[in-house]
Amino acid sequence: MFRSRQDYLLRLIEELTQFLARAVFQRKAGREMESLTAIVESCERLFGLEAAELFQFTPDQHFVMLTDGESPENARAKTLIYAALSAEAGRNYASLGKTELARGSFLSALRLTLRARESFPTDDPPPSYAPSIAELLQQLQGQPLDAETSGWLRPGDTR
Repeated sequence: MFRSRQDYLLRLIEELTQFLARAVFQRKAGREMESLTAIVESCERLFGLEAAELFQFTPDQHFVMLTDGESPENARAKTLIYAALSAEAGRNYASLGKTELARGSFLSALRLTLRARESFPTDDPPPSYAPSIAELLQQLQGQPLDAETSGWLRPGDTR
């Protein structure tokens, strides 16, 4: 059973990284709305919920939904792919001039990335799809962070 669960998760992460790549391509081609649609579809697939139901939950609830009952490796992978999707949503919103939505998406991506690092420490480097903490902080430059998020930052993260 464990092996089949691990295989399923690996296939899911691979599928979601392909969705993410498609979303990046669409944004770079000026098709931000199509990119956002791909991101929503990816989130639905990750959580196994329709968007209308999924986005009723808070980011903290999303974290619990992704990690509850998972091995540390699986929980980290799922959290980081969700962070990557959130960061890409932020880039799309920024391209569309929707600064508040962009900020919320970047902040969510930062919190998820930092929380994955804190909750599931490892010597392994982050996967290639994981958002860069420094890049997320740059996107949020000049905007205050809440105390919890600030508390997860480390000296090398740059602010």
